Amino acid sequence: NQKESVQDGVSYVGNFLEKLAPLNRGLQPRLYHDSDSLRKVIRRELESLRVKLSPYVDEVHRKVGRHLDDLRYRLQPFTEELLDQLLEGADEVQRFMAHYADKIAFHTDQAKDIFRPYADRLVTEIHRNVEELHRNVVPHSRAGPEQLHRYVQELSAKLTQNARDLHQKIQRNLEQLRA
Repeated sequence: NQKESVQDGVSYVGNFLEKLAPLNRGLQPRLYHDSDSLRKVIRRELESLRVKLSPYVDEVHRKVGRHLDDLRYRLQPFTEELLDQLLEGADEVQRFMAHYADKIAFHTDQAKDIFRPYADRLVTEIHRNVEELHRNVVPHSRAGPEQLHRYVQELSAKLTQNARDLHQKIQRNLEQLRA
């Protein structure tokens, strides 16, 4: 069968090498002079060997191809199962992340609702304190009322801007918590 044909090929190569052995003994000077004919002999022998082994090589290629197809067929269910598990895991991660994203959004909105009245109250309190400061400082001021009024207005604008900046900073922090 195939094993016998491989053994025949091996014994043929062994016989071929035995035939070449006399060339090595005492024929070295002639070998140098007749290297072209030696090359031709070797090429003929190699071609003959290739022709003899060719059917076996083709058969081996066919068998390897069949085995690969069989292996691919047998591994297909495992591949599909693994792919299904991978996709299921990805879906589970997405559901998990969506769940927590919704919770974070809910709590961020809750925090905004809690802090918004405090920020509004802070701005209102700043305005009230500025007006009170204006009323208390005007009588004691050496500067003219217009100059003092301008100073109080600048102070009021700065305090209001600081309150707005604080409010925006709180909003940004809440947005970062949401993201």
